[in-house]
Amino acid sequence: MSRAIAMILVLVVLAGCGGKVRHDWGGGGNTAQARILNDRGAVELAVWEGAVVYDLRDHEEWMQGHITGARRITLDDISRERALPADRNAPVLFTGEGPLDTRPERAAELALERGYTNVMLFPGGWREYTGRHPVRD
Repeated sequence: MSRAIAMILVLVVLAGCGGKVRHDWGGGGNTAQARILNDRGAVELAVWEGAVVYDLRDHEEWMQGHITGARRITLDDISRERALPADRNAPVLFTGEGPLDTRPERAAELALERGYTNVMLFPGGWREYTGRHPVRD
């Protein structure tokens, strides 16, 4: 029972850390920030509105299932500017395995650094999207 409570506390703390994905452009105090999506419904709405989903999981994780239409990429793909759309105003959504996976947050940071203006992050990842939970007693 205490393990479940500890996991809930970790998830609450991680949810409160959403402000870490931001980039200050300098000068006039303008700040671009990733929009944090909290549940499957928000992800589905973003996709319906045209967001491209980028899944940062490795090939084995990807083969277990993924959000319909998602594209599997790596942080290296983003760093080398091989994966994201040419239109820097296009909606992009980053996701990964679950709340402890930091790759999607780093991907969002890289996108913001490269001038993307409509960046979204789903920290719950594939686990929350499917309702699977990593902690087992």
